[in-house]
Amino acid sequence: MNTVTRYKRQITKEKPNERYCSVYESLEESLKEVKLIREGKIKPKTWDELYKELKEEKE
Repeated sequence: MNTVTRYKRQITKEKPNERYCSVYESLEESLKEVKLIREGKIKPKTWDELYKELKEEKE
């Protein structure tokens, strides 16, 4: 993800964008949660529980 091919077909290395890092980290965390739910180690949350949690984080 750090390598970018430009229009002139030159390969350059760039610093990873913070936005992409946070998306990647979020997806990684979500995948871990899905695996734990499938293994029965944690209980899945309902939409109402997720909404309430997001609302609390925002405040």
